[in-house]
Amino acid sequence: MDRDTTAARSGFPPPAPIPAEPPMPPDIGVTIDDLMAGARRALDAMQSATENIAGISASATSEGGEVSVTVSAIGEMTHLQISDAAMSLAPAQLAELVVSTAQVAAGEAFGAMGQQITELNERLHE
Repeated sequence: MDRDTTAARSGFPPPAPIPAEPPMPPDIGVTIDDLMAGARRALDAMQSATENIAGISASATSEGGEVSVTVSAIGEMTHLQISDAAMSLAPAQLAELVVSTAQVAAGEAFGAMGQQITELNERLHE
């Protein structure tokens, strides 16, 4: 007697019941089309935010006008202008002026990026 025949006679494992009708998932009021539309809206919102963030930059000029700096949303300095008047500053003073002016510009750029992220979150949770 082989093993399959022995299992069938002993009733182990018991046969699975077969329902009269196939079970249906509960009606949750959301269709695949709804899910797909939501995913498309989310993707569009993320692409839009990415494009907007990529275009963010902010500029700042030192109080005396010696240094002007432009910084991207990721903190990259994209422009630096040093006036002739700045050449009379000691190297350490000029360096500090460049850094502090860049920090002001970066703060503005990061603030603009934060605003874009806030708007993205609001769009994703509508």
